[in-house]
Amino acid sequence: MQRLAIISYHTSPLVQPGTGEGGGMNVYVKQLASALARLGTTCDVYTRAYSPSLPASITVEPGFVLHYVPAGPLSAVSKLDLLEYIDEFTENVLERIRMSPDRIPDVIHANYWLSGITGHALKHKLEVPLVTTFHTLEKIKAKNRAVPDDDISEKLRIEEESRIINCSDQVLASCEVEAREISSLYGLDRSRVSIVPLGVDHAFFSPGNRDMARKAIGLPTSGKMVLFVGRIQPLKGADIAVESFAKIAKRVPDAFLVMVGGPSGPFGAGEIYKIKKVVAKERLTHRVYFFDPQPHEVLSSFYRASDVGLVPSRTESFGLVALEAAACGVPVVASDVGGLKTLVEHGASGYLVTNRTANEFARYLVKVLEDPALAKPLQIGASSLSRSYRWRDTALRLQDVLTELTAKELLVCG
Repeated sequence: MQRLAIISYHTSPLVQPGTGEGGGMNVYVKQLASALARLGTTCDVYTRAYSPSLPASITVEPGFVLHYVPAGPLSAVSKLDLLEYIDEFTENVLERIRMSPDRIPDVIHANYWLSGITGHALKHKLEVPLVTTFHTLEKIKAKNRAVPDDDISEKLRIEEESRIINCSDQVLASCEVEAREISSLYGLDRSRVSIVPLGVDHAFFSPGNRDMARKAIGLPTSGKMVLFVGRIQPLKGADIAVESFAKIAKRVPDAFLVMVGGPSGPFGAGEIYKIKKVVAKERLTHRVYFFDPQPHEVLSSFYRASDVGLVPSRTESFGLVALEAAACGVPVVASDVGGLKTLVEHGASGYLVTNRTANEFARYLVKVLEDPALAKPLQIGASSLSRSYRWRDTALRLQDVLTELTAKELLVCG
């Protein structure tokens, strides 16, 4: 395996996670491409140009080149509008590749369903295998919601996801839970799903001095800190985070909540308005701190500053926030869904909440915050669990998958 074309259409891996549509996928693409490059796989990452000031390409590090490809206006646009420009993006990526014959990839790796549309087309034009990481899938999201998360037709997205899955030579899942869901919900033979767990950068995310971390980011050095990190949108459960904290506020009078993240998607602004209204109603303005999205390396200080992480997501294919918190020795109270099932060992590194209500999250938050004798082993358990997740291992596992693919015949769409 020599060269990999990574498609990240709707968001650049260099965009600040937690802003707009940027999140764990940004971290995934950047860290994976970096780890692969260091192992000798040349990675060309193709993303949509969203500003006139961007260069055509930038070398992030040797073997990892990020290409900004024009498609539609040179500005940020919604995911719904991005659908209109996919064909233009695909043609421009193809032209960029064909301009330099040595850039023709051995395998295409598409990230998210929008990128999968491009990956599917490029597979047939270049006649190379396609692997797809979906990060989220509509059928999985639809199981746990009352209304759609965005303005994109649920039917359209499911149809596109099914088409991409049907043509992917291999679909990547972050854990066995996600692999089973992909296979059962989309009727995919389990042999065509490879588990490639994500990693964590232990150079940044590791245990440290709590008081020093709090001073560095301007937070009180006394009291118990509850931390929520994520995009502010219905999927991530920021409202449940605030409601859960409100329920423990009187019982743990020195506790405070830190919310790190920005609005995302068409309902993001509404979510922020809603949770700030709850904060004001419960008279907790002085105990809830809101921070804009932070550079990834700075985020580690927020984890180290906290006593417990809160991840009340409705769905999570993996749950990178939970892993990063664990790497910093922070126990996590998380929804019992998706990849979070594998990243939190109930009672050993944190707690999994099956009944996703503010009352249930509050119950487990109190357990961690009120009992130091319980919190200490949870911290040790969280740090220990995280050690088996490294980006180098992720890259090595993916290299194995790609090597196997290049030795097989190209899958023909059924």
